Amino acid sequence: MIQPDEIIRSNRKTISVCISPLGKITVRAPKRCDTGRIFAFLQEKEGWILRQKAKTAGAGMRLPTENLHGYTFLLLGKQRQIFLDEGKTVRFDEQTDTIYLPKFNAKTKLVQWLKTNAKRIFTQQTQRIARLMNCEYRSVSVTSAKTRWGSCSGNNALHYSFRLLYAPKEVIEYVIIHELAHTRHKNHSKLFWQEVEKYCPQWKTHRAWLKQNAIVMHIF
Repeated sequence: MIQPDEIIRSNRKTISVCISPLGKITVRAPKRCDTGRIFAFLQEKEGWILRQKAKTAGAGMRLPTENLHGYTFLLLGKQRQIFLDEGKTVRFDEQTDTIYLPKFNAKTKLVQWLKTNAKRIFTQQTQRIARLMNCEYRSVSVTSAKTRWGSCSGNNALHYSFRLLYAPKEVIEYVIIHELAHTRHKNHSKLFWQEVEKYCPQWKTHRAWLKQNAIVMHIF
């Protein structure tokens, strides 16, 4: 029998089920819908649910729990391990690929640390690459987006998800080149891709990495 991970009841008339990229099963149902009706619906959709779960890249991914001690995740394209200690600040040891986190409120402090470093790295790299491409942009900001690695607004303000920091450096550079190319071409036309390829000949490889690893955006 299919067991949902989450049941959300609201002012709706029908039951629906969705599978997240991590294989999580979420059921949405009317407020007064009894459990028996929900499980009957899941049984009816069992074949579809199992097929969708099989397709999810993150079905076997270990998600972080409240205790982050020992958890590993990608940072700049390499696996890093979290170690909780009695310290008061976040420390990163590049020699051992270890991130030391304070035991209290560890996840919040880790995300703050990631955002701070993402803003610093992305700002520096955008400045450098913009000079190389001889283009101008309005500003650089870091967001918590889980569906887009980066974007360029109509007035050339650049936005990057702090989760882009998980990617290898060359992939980060590709995203920056991609968004800077949008300051000249507000679409994905042939001219746009020619601009990208001029400064990033391996863009297809880097774009493939982003697609294959989009699942990591759902970790923190």
